[in-house]
Amino acid sequence: MLLDALRDFTWYNEPHNVRFIEEGMIVEVAEQTDFWQSAAHNFHRDNGHFFYTEKTGDFTLTLKWHSDEPLAFAQCGVMVRLNNLNWAKGGVLSPDLYKPQLGTVVTNAGHSDWAVSPLYDYNADFWYRLRRKNGDFIIFYSVDGQNFQQIRLFHFLEKADTVKVGAYACSPQRAGFRCILENIEFS
Repeated sequence: MLLDALRDFTWYNEPHNVRFIEEGMIVEVAEQTDFWQSAAHNFHRDNGHFFYTEKTGDFTLTLKWHSDEPLAFAQCGVMVRLNNLNWAKGGVLSPDLYKPQLGTVVTNAGHSDWAVSPLYDYNADFWYRLRRKNGDFIIFYSVDGQNFQQIRLFHFLEKADTVKVGAYACSPQRAGFRCILENIEFS
């Protein structure tokens, strides 16, 4: 990963341990971190790690994460955010440690939904793509960086010309999750 690509990025909830190696940026994810808003269950978390930049207008962000063995619900992926009540994320998570799933969450007006799909080709490397076009967003994933599959199309109810977009990581239950951001670029 080129360090120049990171020049315009900053942290929301910076992890305590971030370091750079030849392959990219290693993130040691803090335990009991997440992004989730649920008014019905009175459960609100906004303490996950988010490495972002601000973008206006249409864009496509592509990034690559490498992650260690999965921990329950630990995840890393792509995120777009207007504020704590309006955001979306997509990534791989493993609720039961045996069957990793693709998961997306879209939060509008402080209410999060959660959609999952089975993951047939699990590997330690995942590419994510987030595209904004005419105010709509699409999240894609790939296991090879070439063939991307759409996993979510959504729209925020709140309008915003400028959004925060980048890579996120969190571990709602346990310590010890480590991931490496190997690439991040806009096109």
